[in-house]
Parts: sequence; C-alpha cells; structure tokens
Amino acid sequence: MNSTHDELSRYLELTLKSKAFWENACEYLPGGDSRNSIYWRPYPIFIESAKGAVVTDLDGYERLDFINTMTTMILGHGFQPVIDGVTRQLDAGVGYNAPNIYQVELARRLCERIPSCELLRFTNSGTEATLNAIRAARAFTGRTAFAKVEGGYHGTHDSVSVSVRVDVSKAGSANAPHALAASEGLPSEILDQVVVLPFNDTEVALAILEEHHSDLAAVIVEPVMGSVGMVPASHEFLSMLRGFTQEHDIVLIFDEVISYRVSIGGCQSYYGITPDMTALGKIIGGGFPVGAFGGRRDIMELYDPRIGPRVAHAGTFNGNPVSMLAGVITLDNLTPKVYQELEILGHELRSQIQNICIDMEVPVQVTGIGSLFGIHFADHGIHNYRDIANCNNELRDRVFLGLMNEGILVAPNLVGALSTETKLEEIRVFSETFRKVLSRNI
Repeated sequence: MNSTHDELSRYLELTLKSKAFWENACEYLPGGDSRNSIYWRPYPIFIESAKGAVVTDLDGYERLDFINTMTTMILGHGFQPVIDGVTRQLDAGVGYNAPNIYQVELARRLCERIPSCELLRFTNSGTEATLNAIRAARAFTGRTAFAKVEGGYHGTHDSVSVSVRVDVSKAGSANAPHALAASEGLPSEILDQVVVLPFNDTEVALAILEEHHSDLAAVIVEPVMGSVGMVPASHEFLSMLRGFTQEHDIVLIFDEVISYRVSIGGCQSYYGITPDMTALGKIIGGGFPVGAFGGRRDIMELYDPRIGPRVAHAGTFNGNPVSMLAGVITLDNLTPKVYQELEILGHELRSQIQNICIDMEVPVQVTGIGSLFGIHFADHGIHNYRDIANCNNELRDRVFLGLMNEGILVAPNLVGALSTETKLEEIRVFSETFRKVLSRNI
C-alpha cells in the first residue's frame, strides 16, 4: 500500500522544472497562473507542448491527455486542418473592426445543428455566454431572479457564482438548499436573486420552483453537470424543467458549454428536450477562446441594433476570424459518425473503470455520457453535488497523483473527456495504469 506521501514524493521527483517555474510564476501571478480551476497540490505541471493525445511538460515527461483542456480539444491537440486554416488566416489578419465571413459560417452551422438556436451571437468565453443568456431572459420577462442547481457551474460572473462547490454542512437541507456565495466579493443582494435547486430530484425541485415562479426570469441548467463530476441529468428532471418554464413563461437555458460533446445537436437533441436558449463554448472554437449564446428568435432579437437594441452587447474580440475559422473547421470534422465513435469509446472506458473497481472490491461510481467521464469512490449512487461531496476524497487525491506519476492526465477530481485521438489503445493504457495505481493506494 502506498501512502499519499509516496505518490507525492514521486511527483516531486518527476516535476523539478515545473516546480521551479511555478515558484517563479508565483512572483507575478497569484498562485502561479490565471486559472484557479487547474491548480492542484502541491503545484501544477507546466505544459511545454501537446500533440494528438499527448502532452509534454517542462521536465520532458509525456502524459496521455484524458481531460483535453477541460473538455475543449475534442479533435485532439494540434489538429492539422485547424492549424493549417488558422495559419492562413493569420496572414490575412487576426481581427477587424467589421464583421468577418467565418462568424456567419460558424453561426449557420450551429443554428442548423442545435434545435433551440434560431439566432446566435458569439462571445469569448462560456462565462460571457451564460451572462448574456441570463441578461436576455431578464430583459425578455421583466423579472430578475433565476434558478440554478446546487453544484452547477456556469462561469465566474457574479450572478452565477452561487452554490457551486459548496460546504454541504452550511448549505441547508437537501430539500431546501441555501444560496451560498461561491466567492468573496459578491454583493449580498446577489444571493437574493438566485433560487437553488437539488439536481435530479424532480419532485423537490418542482416544489421549490412553484414557490418562486412569479419572480423567475430563467432556469439555467447543465444537462450534464460538468466540472464537479460529469453527472447527467435524468430525462424526468429536464422534462419537468421544460414543462414548468413553459407553463409560467420562464426562459429555460441549457448550459451546453461542456455537454455539446454529447451529440451533434447537443444534449437537447440527445434528450429530445428543447430549451429557449443555449450557452456554448469550448469545442466550438477549435481550441481558441470562444463562447456563444443563442435561442428563440423573439428573445435574441433583443440584441438586434436595427430594432433597439434593448440589450447591449459588445466585445472587441467577439466573433474574431481566428476562433471562428477554427470553429468552422472543427464542426465540419465533428460528423454524426465521429460523435458515435466517441460515445462508443466513452462507454468502453467507463465500463473498464467500473469492472476494475469491482474486481478489486473498491466502491466506485463512474458517471458520464458520450465522451465524458467521472470517477467517484463511493458506495452510493451519484445523482447530484451532495452525493459527490460524500465520496472518498483521500483516495481520489492519491489516485490523481498516481495517474500523473504514471503518465495519465485527468482533472484533479478525476473527471475527463476523450478526443478523437483517444483510441482503444489509449483506453487500454488508461485501464492498466488505473489498475496499477489503485492497487498501490487502497
């Protein structure tokens, strides 16, 4: 049996250059980086290069990438058609003070694929996408409050920085979750505008929604609760949200920044449930900064400068030609067949992880859908954030460092996402490595 100390000692041996660079980075960047979401203890590695399914750190150590830039790189790193297209575009300019043709092409592809998107606009991140979707819902309904699920992550703007990774002991009853600030620096009145729902508890969530229905402009939900665990919503839960919002003229927003990986039309096509608005990001930019929000024509026309606009929307880099062209090329290569192959491989990986843990008598729940997966060391079902919070996190942390030491990169909470560069061979390597790491840490 290896202890956390043993995995840590090996990690320190393998990452000497990353450690030195990280210590220097902390002189200029809080925590040594610009993203809290990719910090882990004792320090993160620094990536020097990436190609296909492999990332290489400053120490020259190669790892198979099973998180793919927090689910972004669905075609793998350095997908050549994207590289070639962007290289040509750089010679033509990186940005203009006027529209470019590629944002029209990308918008057309997304509107043709995603059932809810009649009109669409681009941003530079998923955070901006959800911000604008919620703003549009407020303008459209004339109300200000909205509902979100406990554990749901929708970016870092003030409105949604509520009840994300919560301390369950302070979050009230599961039947009546408290709205808790996810960050210091939020105005206290923010919490008064957010109604918090338990994920996948249809009856309780509906009762809470009915209590607040006259105040709600929107309900926003991830069809797959992503960063905290890759937990799919039940069809019953999403169907309830659709019926409730239609009954009360409330805007239903699907945050598909991560779940657009599930099918060519997103989770809304997979489940057969069409929201009023959709927020997008990550894979639609082919690896470049991007976000998008779209929805019903009558809502999106709030942004049309020819008839108002009633809602302001600007951004120097919105719809920039580099991200837009990279997105067009990426979507053209994300065919229904590719999505199907990713789903098959995702199912195979999830099954192998489950079977290894059964064989080794380690309680585990493996979540995910399509090319997404999450590993939770627990003997109870995983349906919502509170189920995730009640897992064996000590074993999780040891396994994470162990996988890093053995050449596998996932997120620190053991969630991941495949790319088209992840084949059966890479899944075999992951499974053998997972078994090896687990055997020395239980």
